[in-house]
Amino acid sequence: MVMKLQFVHISDNHLGYRQYNLDERERDIYKSFNQCIDKIIEIKPDFVVHSGDLFESPEPSINAIYTAIEGFNRLKKYNIPIYIIHGNHDLPNRNSKGSPFKILKGFLGNNLKTFVDKKYHVFKKGSEEIFIGGSDFTLKSKINSLFDDYNLIERESKKYGSKILLFHQSIYSYSNLPTYELQLSNLPKGFNYYAGGHIHQRTLRTVNNEDIGNSVNVNKNEEKYGNGVIAYSGSTEILSYDEYRDYEKNGKGFYLVDMSGGDFDINDVDKIDIKCRDFIIDKKIMNKRDFENLINEMESKSNPVVICNVVKELFGHLHEILEKKALYSRLFIVEEGVEEAIIDIQNKKNIDEIFKEFLKNKNYDIDFVYNIFNKVLEDDDLYAYLLEYFNGRMRNIIKN
Repeated sequence: MVMKLQFVHISDNHLGYRQYNLDERERDIYKSFNQCIDKIIEIKPDFVVHSGDLFESPEPSINAIYTAIEGFNRLKKYNIPIYIIHGNHDLPNRNSKGSPFKILKGFLGNNLKTFVDKKYHVFKKGSEEIFIGGSDFTLKSKINSLFDDYNLIERESKKYGSKILLFHQSIYSYSNLPTYELQLSNLPKGFNYYAGGHIHQRTLRTVNNEDIGNSVNVNKNEEKYGNGVIAYSGSTEILSYDEYRDYEKNGKGFYLVDMSGGDFDINDVDKIDIKCRDFIIDKKIMNKRDFENLINEMESKSNPVVICNVVKELFGHLHEILEKKALYSRLFIVEEGVEEAIIDIQNKKNIDEIFKEFLKNKNYDIDFVYNIFNKVLEDDDLYAYLLEYFNGRMRNIIKN
């Protein structure tokens, strides 16, 4: 009789993120996370792997910390351990600041396992053993330290038949981002499941393990490996409006992975979906019919986010309706082929939020770039700020 062995792969919750600076959107982030916790408890997997960016900030709010502790404590009650790495949003910017995971560890004890001091753990169930390797997010400028971790992980994993790797990096050709830190060939060879974070769109592909292997440690005469699965489970909420297109196509939530038996493949990975806030985007309101169709669509949704184009003649009427029926709206006037941004924002605070959303869409370090912007405006000592930031960041990465 084959022993049942399942795990959940989840990532990029970004607890504490306040999209559009709205309390409601921050609560949506927590609601989606708790939906995932509810479904995990229903499934009762053997363990959970988390590929980073649990938090939006390395100094999360009280509400964000509380939500994480409550959710993970619920898993602890069902004896479901969590293996988690730091994403780029979780890592402290300065060496003097501790990781928020230390707070979680204080509440969860051995039920929460990180990969700071030790780059791998072994999960045991009966006679079965699963090797779980992982390394925290690493800047491209320090990528050689990540290769060192991968060499160690690959070496230590060789005697195990079932292997999982956690990573929080962008991989070339697997990413929708303009930048990447890794090539597929940089990953350690021979793993069954590569559990990725950092990319917010879901991705699930079979990879030929002959194409994988750290470029500084490739030996063409090594034993042959079969195929593995590389997966980005995606974010658990819509963190930028353009993610809604992918949500409609691929959903949001996590992956359930079944490693029972010896013939693991991509068919053993299932999507588990949750419900997120509705968005209405990419609409062009050019006439009365378009206007009525939009209003009818809104009737089927509860307080959606609406971002669309509208002709000048209908702007005022539509704006009035959206103020009552939309959680948040952003309208662009279209006139004679020219789009002029008209946003339902009247103060600098909310304009700042649009700037931050732009940075997030580009996958920039929001706090870093935004603070540079403000420092320039204030004519402060920008060089000192940059030096302090990078020195702290580098010390933290080297330490971890």
